[in-house]
Order: sequence, then structure tokens, then C-alpha cells
Amino acid sequence: MLGKLSIDLDTRDPRSLDSGVARGFEMRKRNRHGRGRRGPMLMAPLPGARTRAERFEDLLVESAERLADRWGDRVTRIDFRILQAPTAKVITRAEAAGIRVPWATSRSARRGEPERITLYRRPIEEASHQGIDLLPELIHFSIVEQLAELWAMDPQAVDPGYGAWGPER
Repeated sequence: MLGKLSIDLDTRDPRSLDSGVARGFEMRKRNRHGRGRRGPMLMAPLPGARTRAERFEDLLVESAERLADRWGDRVTRIDFRILQAPTAKVITRAEAAGIRVPWATSRSARRGEPERITLYRRPIEEASHQGIDLLPELIHFSIVEQLAELWAMDPQAVDPGYGAWGPER
């Protein structure tokens, strides 16, 4: 009876136990001391379960939808992109023009490519360091400024609510 008794504590095939392949950290349910995280900290549908990048993307979509209600197809045809930080080329161009690190850039339409607005997540997040409540407005105003530049319009014409924020007003 001693040779026939076996207890399967994990789902691996007993024949693979002698293969010498250890389970990786991701495959283990807990760390080697048994104190690791057992599951997700928050359930997926809860807002706190989203990463900063995902929340930033949600705010971008919300702003674009807000502008699409006013401008329709002109906004929905634009290719919106998010990069973590501006490239060295963009920063060099900004320094040459004597301006701060850009929060966003735009590119007019080319043959076979739509207009493009690129938002830089880290500079916008750094600018909203005084309060996370500013982040949605900074994203929206960055998009409005880029649309105004693309369409050669005043930002107030693109969005009448542009500039109506901040403690001074």
C-alpha cells in the first residue's frame, strides 16, 4: 500500500514532475513564502481596477465624443493617439520654437491618411499634479487646441466652453 498511495495537490501531470522544469512566478498562485497576492485586488468592472493609461484613454474618448456631438463627422474621422511622452524630435522642435514641452501635437491629413492628434500622457498628468479633477479638462482643452490649429479656427469657436475653468474665473 505504501507504493500505490498518491495525492495530487496540483493539476500537473505526475509524469511531468520529473522533467526538472519549475513553474514560473506567473504560474504560481502565490510567492514562495506563501504571502503573495491570491487574486485581483479589485474586480474588473470597478473603476479602481483600471490603470492610469486606461483611465486616460477613457477621458480622451469622452472628450472626443463631446466634440463629435458638436462637429459630427469632422471629429470622428480624426485619428486620436496616445503616447506616453513626446519623442526627442518633438521636444527638439518645441525647444527651437521656444515653447514648453507639448501636451499634444497634430498632423493634417495626407494622401490615404486621416488627420491625427497625438496626446502625450505624462506631460498632461504632470500638469494636473495639483488635483486629479483637472485631468479631464486638460485633456479636453489639449484636444480643442489641436483641433483649432488643424481647422485654422479660434478654440472658442471649436468649443464655446474652452477656457472657462480654473480658480481665477
